[in-house]
Formats: sequence, structure tokens, C-alpha cells
Amino acid sequence: MDFFEVIKKRRSVRKFTKTKVPESIMRKCLNASLLAANSSNLQPWEFYWIRKPIKKGKIVEACFHQNAAKTAQEIVVAVSRIDTWKRNRDLIIEDYKKSNKLIPLVKKYYNQIIPFAYYHDRFGVLGLIKRIIFVFINIVGYFKPIIRGPIYKYQLFEAVSKTTALACQNFMMALVAEGFDSCPMEGFDEKRVKKILNLNWQSHVVMIFGVGQAKKNGVYGDRFRIDNKLVIKEV
Repeated sequence: MDFFEVIKKRRSVRKFTKTKVPESIMRKCLNASLLAANSSNLQPWEFYWIRKPIKKGKIVEACFHQNAAKTAQEIVVAVSRIDTWKRNRDLIIEDYKKSNKLIPLVKKYYNQIIPFAYYHDRFGVLGLIKRIIFVFINIVGYFKPIIRGPIYKYQLFEAVSKTTALACQNFMMALVAEGFDSCPMEGFDEKRVKKILNLNWQSHVVMIFGVGQAKKNGVYGDRFRIDNKLVIKEV
């Protein structure tokens, strides 16, 4: 199956068979997800493979018992984080040092710009302080392109969640390439899911995957896409 066949074959499956997904394939697909492009290589994602039956039952309940969760052989929760940046930044710098490629520009970026963007408090006070700073920075923006954010915590969550979504796409495509299917679910009680997984306020549940092999009636209807002229713009 070539790459474009994988793209065409991927569908959101709502009902799965009882066919087990081999552990080796789950691990292979999860590892493939981690090769996705990501912002500043900070890899602000976590993938929770729900293996304990009791915990899996709680996740299914948090997904409102929808078929994509209830019939799934495996469940994976994709999480984005704004609090792992320092650990990951230090690992990146260490790797640069090992290869003797820690040039001043890279060092400045990871030691100054990244902390300024990623430091946030729970109540958003730092966001307000950053906003005041950016009022003056935006004056420069009238004359040349400048960095305009992220300023607030919600903007940072948007950035790390976009990155995590790229990894999620890798995961889905890898499953198709290995002969299995998935359903990326957004219908869930995030507060309840975070409690089940013991996640803090600096994390966000991006999506939950039901994984397995599609039943014959597992896909609800033929694929429909609007005319590409409505969304592909040549300017």
C-alpha cells in the first residue's frame, strides 16, 4: 500500500470487530507518531495507551459509551502539555552539545525565547505582563515582521495542541498501513478524562482514539468532501 492509498483508506471507524491488535503493531504505530513535525522540536505530547480494564471502562464512560470507544480493542489518549518544555529543552541542548552543534543562535533561542514563550502561571498573570511587553513590541511590527506570540496561556495550548495533532495523524496513518483502523474522538468529558489519567492544569486532552479492525458496518456512510475549489486557494 503506497502513501496515497493509506490516505484514501483511512476512515473514522465507529464499530470494531473483536480482532485483537498485536502489541508489536501498537508500539510500532505509537513510535511512528513521535516522528511527526513539531514546534521547536519540543515534542509537547504524551500518548496514554489505556491497558488496564478498569481504567479503560472509565474512559469509555467518559466518552459517553459511544461505539467507537465501546467496541475498540485498544484506546489511546493524546495529550498536549505546556509543562514539559524545560525537560525537553534541556535534552535538546544536551544533544546539540554532544554533536558540537550548539551555535550561539540556537543557544539563545532555547535559553531565552523558549522560556519567555512557555513560562505561564495558573491564573494568567504572566500572560497579562507579556501583553504589556508586546504592546511595545507591536510598534516595531508596523515597520517589519516580528514575533507576536504566544502571549496568553490559551495561545500556548493552541500551539502545543496543533503539534500534538500532527503526531495523531501519524498514528492514524501508521495503523492503516499495518491493516488496522481508528476513530479520533472529540466527544468526551475532558475534566473526567484528566482525573482518570491524573493530569494537571498544564495539560490538554487533544483527542481519544478507538483502535481496532473495522466491522463491515463500522463506517457510517460514504466519504463526502466539499468541492476542493472552495478550500484550495491559489493566490
